[in-house]
Amino acid sequence: MTEAELLGAARRIDMRRKMGMIVAALGGVIGAICVLQLIPGDPGGPADRLEISAFAAISLTCIAAGLALILGGRLPAEAKTPRLAMLRAEAQQLPRQTAFLLMPLSLAFMLVGVVGAAVHVMHGEPMRRVEMFSTGAFVFFLAAFGFILAGGGIIGRWARSVLDDELTRTLRARALQLGYAILLPGVAIVFVVGLFRRDLAVELAPIVAALGVAAPAVRLFMLERAATGDDDEA
Repeated sequence: MTEAELLGAARRIDMRRKMGMIVAALGGVIGAICVLQLIPGDPGGPADRLEISAFAAISLTCIAAGLALILGGRLPAEAKTPRLAMLRAEAQQLPRQTAFLLMPLSLAFMLVGVVGAAVHVMHGEPMRRVEMFSTGAFVFFLAAFGFILAGGGIIGRWARSVLDDELTRTLRARALQLGYAILLPGVAIVFVVGLFRRDLAVELAPIVAALGVAAPAVRLFMLERAATGDDDEA
C-alpha cells in the first residue's frame, strides 16, 4: 500500500473508533437516565417500568455496538511507522483544538440545570430527575475537562510527540494560569458571600467552577491557534 492509501485506511479506522466512542457514550447516558428514573421522590411521579426496561435494552445495545466498533478496527502494521504516526497526529490537531471550544458550550448548557437544582434544594423543594442528571453530568465533565486541560486524556504514544510536545505543555501552563486567576478569587468570594447569604453562595459555586475550566479551554484554543498560525507563516 502507498503512503496515501495507508493514511486513508488509518483515517477510516480512527473515524470508526470515534463513532464507537460516541455510540458507547450515548448508551452510557441512556443507562444513567434509566438509573435516575428508579430514584423516588420526583414530583413527576414514578417512572413506567416497561419504559425503563426498553431504554435499558437500548443502552446495553449502544454500549455493545460502540465497543465492537472500538475494538474491531486494527491499523495495518505499515501505518504505525513514525512518519505516518506524525502525519496522523498532525491531522488531529484541528479537531482537538475545536474540542476546547465545545467545553465551555457544554458546561453552559449543563449549568442551567445545576443552578435550577440549587435553587430548588435551597427552597426545600425536591430535586427533579433531570436536575439530578444535569448535576451529575456537570460534575463529571467538569472533572474530565480539567483533567484534559492539565495534560491527561487518552492520547496514544504515537501521538504524544505532536500533541504533547514542549510547546504544547508551555501553552497549557499559560492557559491554566488563567484558570487559577479565576478560581482562587472566586472561591474566596463564594466563601465570604456564604457567610451572609448561603443560598446565593450555593448558586455561585457552580458558576465559578465552570468559569475556572471554560476560560482556560478558550485560552488554550487561542494560544494553540496562534502558535499554529506562526508555524504556517514560517
